[in-house]
Amino acid sequence: MRITIIGAGSMGCLYGARLAAQGHQISLLDIRADVVDAINHTGLVLDGVSGRLEIAARATLPDDAVETADLVSVHAHTEGTADAARVASRILAPDGCAITLQNGIGNVEALIEAVGRHRVLGGISYNSASSAGPGRATHTNAGITWIGELDGAESVRLNALSRLLEEAGFATRVSDNIMGIIWDKFIHNCAINPICALTGLLANQVSAVAAADALQDRLLEELLAIVRARGIRLVEADPIASIKEICRTVAVKPSMLQHVEAGQATEIDAQNGAAVRAGRDLGIPTPYNEALTLMIKAKIAQANLP
Repeated sequence: MRITIIGAGSMGCLYGARLAAQGHQISLLDIRADVVDAINHTGLVLDGVSGRLEIAARATLPDDAVETADLVSVHAHTEGTADAARVASRILAPDGCAITLQNGIGNVEALIEAVGRHRVLGGISYNSASSAGPGRATHTNAGITWIGELDGAESVRLNALSRLLEEAGFATRVSDNIMGIIWDKFIHNCAINPICALTGLLANQVSAVAAADALQDRLLEELLAIVRARGIRLVEADPIASIKEICRTVAVKPSMLQHVEAGQATEIDAQNGAAVRAGRDLGIPTPYNEALTLMIKAKIAQANLP
């Protein structure tokens, strides 16, 4: 299968390396010339919980991509989702499909607008990876990859993709409510990541700090009001209980905290910022999510002042 991965960061390299190792024709696209050069000269290097893998791979800048793909998998930073969707519309084979495994909301919708709803699958990854340099990634957590047709139906292409991912070593589940799963993770990220990013707390320390725990309650009130107004059918029966359990027991440093510490752009606009926009459209006030969005942006700006 001809597979193009848009976004050769840590997650793109993780999926690209493991799929390439199964003999699939993999092409990676990235806007960073140093990443493209590194992959073309030294291939992909993966280590971590899934073992070490070094494999040759091809990469190119998006504007230079000419080969068509049977599957386009989007792993770009969420700030580049719209551009990635436009690239997907140009390179996707007439009978191909596109999927996004990005965090946040709005990514599926961007793909739909670019390539058409009938050519889009939904997905979300509970794997995590960190960058070890251009073309290099460390697999830090082996979780579930969820995929699904947007209408909840079974399909030949969905089952084929599930087998492909399983053969590449990814525990994969097919859902008849993929948007509910995407929103489940969205709520988790919005309720945990920015609090950790601003305070430096690990996830399991949030519930132990009364002020952080109370702030999380306010965020969740706004987020769940949006869910109800949008008519989203969540998969988790009690998302609040699930989030509170994580914030008592899971000693993880969220990616947003890692990005803030490195002075790098975060996905705040696709997370709490997206909640603010959704609330505005629905007439639901979101002052706590808006405040955190602005504070994360201010923190990144401060880190990059001359």
